[in-house]
Amino acid sequence: MKKILVTMMVFALTIAAQAERIDSTQFVAFYNYTIQTQDDEGQNVTDSIRLALLVGTRATYCTTVLAYNRDGRASSEMMNAFIMHHQNVLTDVEKSEVTALEPIYPYRYLSKEPLAKVDWTLDDDTLAIGGLLCHRATGKLYGKLWTVWYTEEMPSSAGPWKLRGLPGLIVKAEDSEGIHCFTLYETKNVVKGIGTIDNPEYQRLSRKKLMEFKKKTLGNPRYAKEPTYYVAEEPDDFGEMRVNGVVYYSANHMLIPQKSHVYQPLELE
Repeated sequence: MKKILVTMMVFALTIAAQAERIDSTQFVAFYNYTIQTQDDEGQNVTDSIRLALLVGTRATYCTTVLAYNRDGRASSEMMNAFIMHHQNVLTDVEKSEVTALEPIYPYRYLSKEPLAKVDWTLDDDTLAIGGLLCHRATGKLYGKLWTVWYTEEMPSSAGPWKLRGLPGLIVKAEDSEGIHCFTLYETKNVVKGIGTIDNPEYQRLSRKKLMEFKKKTLGNPRYAKEPTYYVAEEPDDFGEMRVNGVVYYSANHMLIPQKSHVYQPLELE
């Protein structure tokens, strides 16, 4: 394989081409997203990326901060975005529809689903996070129990990923196993467009079919040591790149780590 330059095109992170504008932001919320997992040798590791949540009145769009800033430089955080199998998520509240887009080599998979309603249980516990008075709630989404802290000081029902539906912005969310955690670190009052996600080249699957495919492929015990085990044929533009001493494969403007971390699903059902 020939070596390729470390600089990558920004759409490797952006993944989505947002087309028709459907909303504009009231503000943008920035989160640290961490996953507790294991490397290919079974040692505990923490993966992390930063997320930008564009919050409008009709829709929200959750993507990486690197994509939001249109920063295509290769970095450890950029690599983690692929290792963590981050989804770009567009929530259209007016249509009660969620569109998720995720790259799993060799395709970019798009799924559409009805907006899930979480039956949140609110309690009286409060906590100050980043200077915001937050209230506690618990709820189950796609088989995972979440504990979240939300603030009524930010009058929006939005949250990171597919979490939403509370009387204020979600400031922190953690699953009951302590694997996935989203923590707000900043908000900005900026106006950005929020557009639809569509491209005829995307592979369309239902959410459940995509979840089953990920469980079968990424959940295979071979995946962490050999992430390309399921690739039947090496593409013509298959190459290598090295970032911070770690080797990654590159093809079709997508990245595959030479060795990965144990897949930790956000959705169990």
